[in-house]
Amino acid sequence: MDRKGIALIAVCLAGMLGLKYVADLLWPTPKGARSLPPAAAVSNAPSTRVNAPPAATTHAAPALAGGPVVPPSLGAAEESVVLENDLLRITFTSHGGGARLIELKKYPASVDCSDAAAKGIPSALNRFAPLPALTLGAGPLTGDGIFSLRKSGPTVRAEKVLTNGLGVSQEWSLSNGYFFETVVTLENRGASPVSVPPHEYVIGAATPMDRHDPAEVQGAYWFNGEKAEQIHKAWFANATMGCSTISTPRTEFSGGNSNVVWAAVHNQFFALIAQPERSPAGVRVLDLPLPKPSPAERSADGRLNADPHAYHTSFTYAAETLKPGEKLVRRHTIYAGPKEYRQLKTSEKQLDLVMDFTGITGFCAKALLLLLNAVHSLIPSYGASIVVLTILIKLAFWPLTNASTRSMKRMSTLQPQMNAIREKYKNDPAKMNQKTMEFMKEHRINPMAGCLPLLLTFPVFIGFFFMLRTAIELRGESFLWCCDLSRPDSVYVVPGLGFIPLLGISGIGLPLNIMPLLYLATAWWQSTLTPVSPQMDPAQQKMLKYMPVFFGVLFYNYSAGLTLYWTTQNLMTILQTKITKSNEGTGTGGGAVVVSPVQPGRRKGSA
Repeated sequence: MDRKGIALIAVCLAGMLGLKYVADLLWPTPKGARSLPPAAAVSNAPSTRVNAPPAATTHAAPALAGGPVVPPSLGAAEESVVLENDLLRITFTSHGGGARLIELKKYPASVDCSDAAAKGIPSALNRFAPLPALTLGAGPLTGDGIFSLRKSGPTVRAEKVLTNGLGVSQEWSLSNGYFFETVVTLENRGASPVSVPPHEYVIGAATPMDRHDPAEVQGAYWFNGEKAEQIHKAWFANATMGCSTISTPRTEFSGGNSNVVWAAVHNQFFALIAQPERSPAGVRVLDLPLPKPSPAERSADGRLNADPHAYHTSFTYAAETLKPGEKLVRRHTIYAGPKEYRQLKTSEKQLDLVMDFTGITGFCAKALLLLLNAVHSLIPSYGASIVVLTILIKLAFWPLTNASTRSMKRMSTLQPQMNAIREKYKNDPAKMNQKTMEFMKEHRINPMAGCLPLLLTFPVFIGFFFMLRTAIELRGESFLWCCDLSRPDSVYVVPGLGFIPLLGISGIGLPLNIMPLLYLATAWWQSTLTPVSPQMDPAQQKMLKYMPVFFGVLFYNYSAGLTLYWTTQNLMTILQTKITKSNEGTGTGGGAVVVSPVQPGRRKGSA
């Protein structure tokens, strides 16, 4: 066995694990929230009508005007009231009677090492949105849009009376945790029946986390009790076969038929989820363009999102008629916080679906996240936990990949005899295939052995990709030289090279990301050791050889956590390949084959 190679791999793995503690001393990084208090208890009382006459109310289908959401032009000075606990700070506004901003106090807006000023600013939901969240919006039930605000302990109340005698009020009650309650009350305070037209209850808008956020993981969800549907950029683009130019883009989504369990707006790491106590008529989502950065701003900073959008989401309600003295009360339970699986899975209404853990890859992503957190409970570093989890997964698949390596090695050894069979029966393809299959059966060669490990491990690979891309646990977590495992591990930027496609950043330069370079180096090392199937044509062999370079360039600016997983995976594959070859060389691998150069198709010594 190549002891030098094994020792080098061991040093690499030990270095990634052990140097973390040295790196923490050299590059300390602020951490986001990791342990969360239990969610506040919420009321399960149904929406009710009080002081209502026995006569039935009338209903009509919602008929809401489409088009953009435009905030009203309000002349009165804006008043604001702040409600907060240990985790949330919610700023309510008199303009629209809703939450202007929902700040997550334990999560800084930026965890970039070079952006010290932004670390004192908390992350926020509904930032950049045109309308407040958790409000009746700019519609028929808000009149001139000016509400009076009143705070009483952990409760804020916004109210106003319309000219037709309809009183509109909303209360927000905040206790501990990321869950809180809202109660909307519509009361007929006049002497005549009041018609309540079709209207909305605005949940909020899915907005980028900051101006640099590409918003690839941003959109809206709604859940009908059986299936969660996601509405995002791709849905609004209305792309056909990946080409949006031949389809008309969409601007509005409408769904639901009085079967809405919850709806949510979310970005990469945070979500605002509204759970009505009684289902509204439906859900509406609008695609709203946000102000774009100027050409000068883009020229100075190519990381800016060139085309930011917000996905404005609301519940829709049918028309109502309220008798004099009658009240209509609607309650909602709100979650405003991180997309953390351990927090969301406690809900009976399957709020964890907002993390998009669906299908076979979603199942793998969920399982890998649970395993990662389990490993992290023993190791106080998420970077080291990724390394350990990758090693454990590789060990679990070791027998399968080991058998595949031996089979491919056996095929390579027997290739001269198989070529002799093809040459002998080249004019009779049917006979050639028959003799080839007989030869492979005689020597126990499985042509699918090289593909089977890939088919079985591919869902795990994709699951790791989706899990690491959206895991809030990695945000702000440092490892070695990385300040944030959820972002690229740039240690330096080479100015003047921002024009390089896929790698450079316009106006800034070429970032020097160490993890992708380590991935490329280990991928090349692995390619020099891994046997290539002899049945593969030269073009496919070249494509396979340069595939790691393609992935390295494509994901050069992806999260350091993902490239850390790939690098560790490569090192473990190299280790396995060396052990397998060593065992074959000593005769313990069970795969050594000695062939006769004289009699193709027979083992040496056979009759």
